[in-house]
Amino acid sequence: MRFYEPKFYLDETFAVRSYESGVTNHVSLPTLCNFLQEIAGLNAEKLGWGIRKLQEEGLTWMLSRLHLKVTRYVPWGEKITLRTWPSGMKGRLIATRCFQGADGAGTEVLQAHSEWLYVDMKAQKIAKLPETFADLVPADTPDILFDDIGGKFTQLPDVTSRVEIRVRQSDLDFNDHVNNVHYVEWMLETMPVGTDPSTLGTGPAEMDVVFRAAAKAGDLLVSECFRAEGRTLHLIRRPADGLVLSTAAMVWA
Repeated sequence: MRFYEPKFYLDETFAVRSYESGVTNHVSLPTLCNFLQEIAGLNAEKLGWGIRKLQEEGLTWMLSRLHLKVTRYVPWGEKITLRTWPSGMKGRLIATRCFQGADGAGTEVLQAHSEWLYVDMKAQKIAKLPETFADLVPADTPDILFDDIGGKFTQLPDVTSRVEIRVRQSDLDFNDHVNNVHYVEWMLETMPVGTDPSTLGTGPAEMDVVFRAAAKAGDLLVSECFRAEGRTLHLIRRPADGLVLSTAAMVWA
């Protein structure tokens, strides 16, 4: 595959461990999301926009949307080389970041586009991106864009299955909120128990997930799913106040 070569990219290679594999012995979707999160943080740190520095100034990054396409879930023991870079801005409130991934043979395994909010931690509200952030995305910076598969919605057409989730202390991240990858895990919990993996493949071929609000330790959540042929819609809400925390659309090959 051909990696894009933006000015401010970072490459990182990840080995798929046994505990990062699912029942099919291939890398799991949540593990891929963790890999993306890790390299995004490393690249931001290198560029002077890392979360530790921002937190010293009362600011932080929060992932608001991730659109991921997977062409191959590599098996346990193989390696994935990821490339990431800041790819643009949507006005002054959203920073975008792209990812590419290849296996050890150089064959493409994934592409992704993500959106990030710059947040004032004390006020708990979105802040405007500093004008200097634009320096990271010169005019020739490549972007990866996908057709909208419908991850952004507020209500499911019907509920095929649901599970209850109690948020644990260990689910929290730097920001004292539930780490975004756990929402993906909880969405997958609604898939039928005992399903033959061959009927779903090793994971969805495409996912568009939107993060709307944050849960705290001790919260009781409900993860709901609507299944149609080759496609699932997911919604996670907090019954106590009815707040929708995350939604997603997944396409299954």
